[in-house]
Amino acid sequence: MASSMQFNPVETPLVILAEGCFGAHQSKTGLGVIRYGQWPITAVLDSQQAGKTVRQATGIAHDAPIIAMLEEALNLSPKPKALLVGTAPMGGDLPSQYRDVIREAITKGLHIISGLHIFLNEDPELRALAQQYQVHLWDVRATTNENIITRQLPRPSGTHVITMVGTDCSVGKMTVALELNNALQKRGEASVFVATGQTGIMITGSGVPLDRVIGDFMAGTLEQEIDDVIKASHPRWVIVEGQGSLLHPAYSGVTMSLLHGSAPDAMILCHNTKLKTINNFDSVPLPSLSRFVEIYESAASWIKPAKVVGISLNTSTLAEDDARAAIAKAQAETGLPATDPVRFGVDGLVEALVNTF
Repeated sequence: MASSMQFNPVETPLVILAEGCFGAHQSKTGLGVIRYGQWPITAVLDSQQAGKTVRQATGIAHDAPIIAMLEEALNLSPKPKALLVGTAPMGGDLPSQYRDVIREAITKGLHIISGLHIFLNEDPELRALAQQYQVHLWDVRATTNENIITRQLPRPSGTHVITMVGTDCSVGKMTVALELNNALQKRGEASVFVATGQTGIMITGSGVPLDRVIGDFMAGTLEQEIDDVIKASHPRWVIVEGQGSLLHPAYSGVTMSLLHGSAPDAMILCHNTKLKTINNFDSVPLPSLSRFVEIYESAASWIKPAKVVGISLNTSTLAEDDARAAIAKAQAETGLPATDPVRFGVDGLVEALVNTF
């Protein structure tokens, strides 16, 4: 059921397609791949920000140019080998304005990498075009159905599963998971990251695109992935990327399956400080962080007790002083260590994990 890498990233320079939204919420796939992936980035395609660099548009330490036309990328170095659809639109559909760009990229000999729910390989025109020009279409969310029911088997003592949970989608669950995993490894800890979404799979090369798994088998498929990772590498820490939110009207089912399938020993709660309601659902207000802690600890306890041991905040819309104030407020409210992992690192969260176990 797991999805695996179909390219050698270090040998596959990318053009990232993020037309009209690079740097915004919708472009989180492209931003994640740039920040954490091993792919060389030739350029980003977004005509609205053409002329800037990635660094100028987002603050990420990368100087790839932003261009208006795909043709421009073909004359840049490193010469691109693939076009990556760098957006994650609600519902995972293919934006209509992207189709012509994908068609053009295929005719230029570029492979296509897409994490959308709409599979390019199931599109007769694009599939035929890819065959004609001998390029590969990688639908990252495509899996084989194995119908795995969760068993809730005990795991080896000394191995601790830490699951990221959130107040909403796109609040930094993958980011803090990757930062935690990197920080633990730098301390000499045996730690592995388990991807549960398309962007994490593009970054690390494997994982479970959980929202594509049949509902009955989501928890079991993730449980099996974690158990396989433990058997293969015997880590002390298994850092599980979170998905969605238990309060999200559309995606709460994925979150619940992830929570029960991962059966965590502890959780990190993730939140974007700009949010007051669920994104795109103004009728669903967000409760306090302390209430979210109660919600997730209660839901986890139905299967296996687990505590929230830290808070990860995305403070990207705040000035630095305001960001530090938001972190201090979160710590005071919950009594837990809090940080923005991109701005201020994850040392406090690492200490909380090490001290807990």
